[in-house]
Amino acid sequence: MKKGIISLALFMLIALAGFSCNVSFWINGQEKFDKNRVYKVGEEIQIKILVDFIHQPCQIGMNETKLKLDGLEIVKQGEWIKSDQTNGYYMDMVVKIKPDYAKDGKLILTRTCTNEGGFGMLKFKHN
Repeated sequence: MKKGIISLALFMLIALAGFSCNVSFWINGQEKFDKNRVYKVGEEIQIKILVDFIHQPCQIGMNETKLKLDGLEIVKQGEWIKSDQTNGYYMDMVVKIKPDYAKDGKLILTRTCTNEGGFGMLKFKHN
């Protein structure tokens, strides 16, 4: 019985941890994101979104990538561009913190496919 429970727990951990896309974000040209930084309302933030494929070829196009923004407004959004350095794509965008939004601003990226897809999330504290 214990082996069955341990095996099930291990299987679920592997299933939850393994996405088919690695998603990363560069903020204002920096690879390291300062999670404690507090942004001002209306402040513009440059974001580079990088999606690196683990499974080749990927079964879904980049146009099927979903972006959800809470408390953020898109100022400028580029197109997905094939990366020369990785097995994926990147996109540049500029967002700003919306006024009168009490919670932290969020950008959520989701890719859904039969190979576990990809997920990434950014949070921006503001005053």
